[in-house]
Order: sequence, then C-alpha cells, then structure tokens
Amino acid sequence: MSIRTFIFCDICNPQGLRAIEFRRAPRSDERTGRRISDGRAWFDGEPQAAVEAGWLFTREGLHICPVCQAARR
Repeated sequence: MSIRTFIFCDICNPQGLRAIEFRRAPRSDERTGRRISDGRAWFDGEPQAAVEAGWLFTREGLHICPVCQAARR
C-alpha cells in the first residue's frame, strides 16, 4: 500500500476538506485539481505534479490553486 499525497488550497480550502462522496472529475472549465460542489479545491498527487498542473507554492508555505490565483490578479 502506498501513501497518497493531498494538497489543499490555502485560500478556498484552508481546513483541508476533501469530501469523498462529492468527488468528481474536473469539468472542461476547470484547469486542474478537483473542486467539489462547495468550491473547495484540492489536488491528489505529489507537489511537483501540482506545480506542473498550475498550482502555486509560495515562500511562506501557502498552496494556491489556479482558480484562486486568477481571482487574486
């Protein structure tokens, strides 16, 4: 058995919630990661894969999903 890595957006999902029953495949208008029905983003994978998928890791240790990055601009 392997250990899975989950990365949570510190802006839209600071509590690190990942409701399995609401999990779904990304829609065409969502670029990366998963965003469940309540709008909380999380990524299932290694940090390097998250960065390659558009996530931002700040010097302060924050993880920011692509949607929240666009909203901050």
